[in-house]
Amino acid sequence: MTLLSNWHFMRILRAGVAIWAISEYFRTNDFFLLTIGGFFALQAIFDVGCCGASGCATSPKTQKQEFSSKEIDYEEVK
Repeated sequence: MTLLSNWHFMRILRAGVAIWAISEYFRTNDFFLLTIGGFFALQAIFDVGCCGASGCATSPKTQKQEFSSKEIDYEEVK
C-alpha cells in the first residue's frame, strides 16, 4: 500500500503540521486552522507538494552543441 510506504522528511513534516493545526483547531475553534490542517493532511496522505507529483522536477540535461572553432578577426577603432 502506497500510503504506508515511501515516507520521507517532507511528508512527515507535512503530517506533523497537519496534526498540529487540526489539534489547535479543536483547542481554539478557529476554522482557518482546520483549513490549513486539512490542506497539509491531504498533501501528506497523497504525497504531493504545492507543485503536484514531481511537478518541480527539472528537465534532464541535454547535450550541448559543438561550436566550430572559427578564428575571429578584430579591427582596432581609433
